[in-house]
Amino acid sequence: MGNDQSSSGNGQQANGRAGYISPEEKAERDRQDKQYNEAMNSTGARIYQQRAAEDAKINAAATGGRFVMDIDAMKSLLPDWQDIADKLFKMINKGQQLKQVSQPAEDPASTMQKKAADSHADAYIASLTQQQAYAQGYADQLKQAIDRYEQQDQANTHSLNKRG
Repeated sequence: MGNDQSSSGNGQQANGRAGYISPEEKAERDRQDKQYNEAMNSTGARIYQQRAAEDAKINAAATGGRFVMDIDAMKSLLPDWQDIADKLFKMINKGQQLKQVSQPAEDPASTMQKKAADSHADAYIASLTQQQAYAQGYADQLKQAIDRYEQQDQANTHSLNKRG
């Protein structure tokens, strides 16, 4: 096997040196690795910074970051969100009527069909309920934000009038 260029399973590397690297070769590899890592780190850092900036813009609203909505925007969105919540509430009521439909016959297949239909109606109502709660919660949060803004605005106006 000696200086064979293939790995032989006896622990020797392909070059036949049994894992030994001279100090000079080790230093050269370290220098190359350092250059490679610096280049990769520089590129990686730049890409990371770009992605972080993009993510910050995208996630600002969700993370409580710098997302700002003015009072006019909130006032224009509130009726839309309340309308969505109201429509979903009506859909929930109609969906609950699905379970009142009787099975077409008293045979096993009709019984299984009725159970499946009722299960589907339950899932439908559960989904609508989640959506309605979200829409109503958003509408409520908009209303609270509008109220707080208007209260602060009135307090500021009163304070300015008092001073002057």
